[in-house]
Amino acid sequence: YLQADLYSGRLNIDRASDLLAEFFISLNKDSDLYPGVQQGDNGQTITLGGVDRDGNNAINDLTFLCLQASRDVSMIDPKINLRISADTDLNILSLATELTRKGLGFPQYSNDDVVIPALVAHGYSLEDARDYAVAACWEFIIPGKGMDVVNIGAVSFPSAVDTAIRQGFSNGDGMTGILRRVRTDINAQVNHLAADYEKLLLPPAPFLSVLMSDCLEQGKDLSSGAKYNNFGIHGAGPANAADALAAVQKLTFEDASIKPDQLLTALDDNFQGWESLQQQLLDDAPKVGNDDERADRFLVMLFDMLADACENYGVTSKGGILRPGSGSAMYYVWLTQGFEGMREPLVGATAEGRQKGQPLGANLSPSQGVQIRGPFSVLLSFAKLDYARICNGGPITIEISDSVFRDQESIEKVAMLVRAFAQQGCQQLQINSMNVDTLLDARIHPENHKNLIVRVWGWSGYFCELSPEYQDQIIARHIYSIN
Repeated sequence: YLQADLYSGRLNIDRASDLLAEFFISLNKDSDLYPGVQQGDNGQTITLGGVDRDGNNAINDLTFLCLQASRDVSMIDPKINLRISADTDLNILSLATELTRKGLGFPQYSNDDVVIPALVAHGYSLEDARDYAVAACWEFIIPGKGMDVVNIGAVSFPSAVDTAIRQGFSNGDGMTGILRRVRTDINAQVNHLAADYEKLLLPPAPFLSVLMSDCLEQGKDLSSGAKYNNFGIHGAGPANAADALAAVQKLTFEDASIKPDQLLTALDDNFQGWESLQQQLLDDAPKVGNDDERADRFLVMLFDMLADACENYGVTSKGGILRPGSGSAMYYVWLTQGFEGMREPLVGATAEGRQKGQPLGANLSPSQGVQIRGPFSVLLSFAKLDYARICNGGPITIEISDSVFRDQESIEKVAMLVRAFAQQGCQQLQINSMNVDTLLDARIHPENHKNLIVRVWGWSGYFCELSPEYQDQIIARHIYSIN
């Protein structure tokens, strides 16, 4: 449509940019249509870039115009998802980084080199996999052909690990026995979540059905199913859980510097009176995010266990499969503080040194409060995952100080970090620009920061409208610099 209007002379490029900007502004006027959610958590996303159904490069003039419009409008909708690959041109990555510089919390990047083969491995045709879009947060869907329910809940990795450590210590298990218990717990959580959806009934949606492929031709409503009818389950808190296993392996079984009964008592006491032991867990044990194999191998194990459990479940009542993923959504708070109607297990203090009630790391990110070498070491840790098996989406989440974006050279360095993400074979990436001093001042003087935008999980919102527990988690996230 853009090419036709430009060719006919009905539009010039400036007028096209203005129309896009007006359209994007209009998407921010509908908060009253989403009762019960905060502004921004509404699923209004747009997927750009990538390849078309034939595998050809789909980045074009409209891709650039959309990124420019989003940058210039600087509002929370629509959330931009940019499909890239290892050889995506730095010009578009630099333009995308200008959005990040604005503090919008997007674009979110998806790596076609990883996502498309993973979808094919899970039963999607190659042409459909090339046509994927990103759902409300980060899950992959096929427009017009998928009735996937992409988030039916999350497996709490920290709960599985904490339960296994407690039971294992009580029964005199070694590390092998504890890991066996972790696997059993993860399998039970997956089965429990899936069983709750075996009798899922979807209401008829005739108007939406018109927009789906084959519904009119087959004379059926999409509520009875589409070409793809899979369920998505995420693994939440992976870094915290892997760090806990690494701490037990090193400090209890290898160094024997923390005895099992000491650790169990410290966990029960929420580390009150055990501050030196807690500090030992925090300082002396390996941590995910530092490209440390001693911790990263447990990270890989956890997601392999989740993939095994989903694959072993088999076909659901909807005729689909369970797709495991690596996003945490709101679970980084819910799994530690609880929520009404909660089905997932609540976890208290955990063996990596986290106290009861403290949030987990969001998505694929290091545990909060951990000393990390830098953003590239974070990519290297999470690049070790087998994304071909966990194709439900979930981004590596990195916070970068807003002081990094000081000139064009710095913007290009961040763009090169995005390219490195794709070259390392990672699946998804969120880079967020933050200023902690601004966030702290916004807590005290919200009237001065009404337009302050942050990435919450799979969506961006106004910081001052967030609940205090999410504000706290965002303030505590890791912030990196790039030299």
